[in-house]
Amino acid sequence: MNRAISWLAAILFLGCVILGYFVAHQKTEITQAKADVTQVHLQWSVAEKDEQKRILELQHQLTAAREAEILAEKQIAQQKQDMAALAPSKGEGANETGSANGGGTIIHIGDILKDHPEYAALYAKQMRRNVDRMYGTGLDTLNLAPDQLSKLKDLLTERQMSNIDAQQLATAAGLERGSPAWQDAMKQAAQDTEQQITTILGSNADATLTQLQARTGMQNQVNGSYASDFADAGVPLTPAQASGLVQAMADANYAGKDTSTRPAGYNTPDPTTGLTPHDNRIINSAALVLSPAQVQILKTDQIENRQIAAIMKQYNKSGGPVMFVP
Repeated sequence: MNRAISWLAAILFLGCVILGYFVAHQKTEITQAKADVTQVHLQWSVAEKDEQKRILELQHQLTAAREAEILAEKQIAQQKQDMAALAPSKGEGANETGSANGGGTIIHIGDILKDHPEYAALYAKQMRRNVDRMYGTGLDTLNLAPDQLSKLKDLLTERQMSNIDAQQLATAAGLERGSPAWQDAMKQAAQDTEQQITTILGSNADATLTQLQARTGMQNQVNGSYASDFADAGVPLTPAQASGLVQAMADANYAGKDTSTRPAGYNTPDPTTGLTPHDNRIINSAALVLSPAQVQILKTDQIENRQIAAIMKQYNKSGGPVMFVP
């Protein structure tokens, strides 16, 4: 009887050992299965990140294409303006309808005002709008009192209007358009207005206005191009960040400033990073208001802008106006 019990105990013990081994083996397989699932999830995550990166690259390429298209439109418009400015005026090779050698018809605003005096007020309103387009919100950064700001806008409008009056007087006096005497007449006509503008802005009034015009272009660039890149990446610019980025670009720009203080190679891209000292100055300054993710997007945009400029430059051997069309 005791022997039977001993055998039974031995069998039970052996069964427990086998069961324990089986349980341990199952645990090992379960652990391995979990590790395999984790690895699959990691692979999925990497694949998803790669796909997101590819999507961002495609978005940047699309943005570059949009910027190239915008640049082409601006160049076409600028060339039309240049052609209009170079075309002979009526009486200097233009035919009876005012077209120069079969080109576009040139109509001087002064002639319209002479025939339609009532157009003066309408044109003045257009010029006032033009002031806002030229300088955007840049005039607000001057921190002028409301009455001074309004007066400055009036003076800038008047400067454009007085130029038309001066052209009429110069033409009546028989001065050739564009001649030194003509240019002197234009300056004299605007002398009083220029003095009043100087009184408000100081002795560097022209430089200040040049800087503000450049700032408007930067603001358009941020709003029209960069902002969409930030939004597409899921980190849109706040109004304060957009303003800070524009300010960083304006501070780094030398338009209307003393270029003798500009470092050598300021606009030369580094062959390793693809960025210029000018770009790095913008990025470092903007980093004070942008998140790290936004800084990376800005850096990518700056690099791509340099790439676009380098490619386009290859097709402008003469250095003159070039039109890039789709």
